[in-house]
Amino acid sequence: MNDLEWKPYPQDRLIAQHPQGFSIIVPKDFKGSIPINCPVCDTLFRSSDDETAYQEFKCCHICAMQWAHARKTEWNAGWRPTREQVLDSVKDRPPPFIAFDVD
Repeated sequence: MNDLEWKPYPQDRLIAQHPQGFSIIVPKDFKGSIPINCPVCDTLFRSSDDETAYQEFKCCHICAMQWAHARKTEWNAGWRPTREQVLDSVKDRPPPFIAFDVD
């Protein structure tokens, strides 16, 4: 996305023409996209709390609360929980909310 030529656009936004012919419009302070799942525990992001945690710690909100905040210095230096710690943590989490209609 950085290879595109960004131009000013109304309402504090930027616009770029993609090589495949469509336009991309983003806020001026756009920091790039985030993944749909946590790079640490591989669970799907569920809320804006996950987005906020990803922007600061590159993980979901639960991983940030469990590991990143408590070890902020180590986390910023590259420390991550072991795969066994992650698997043990994920099994104790509640299942994701799934909405569906019941007739």
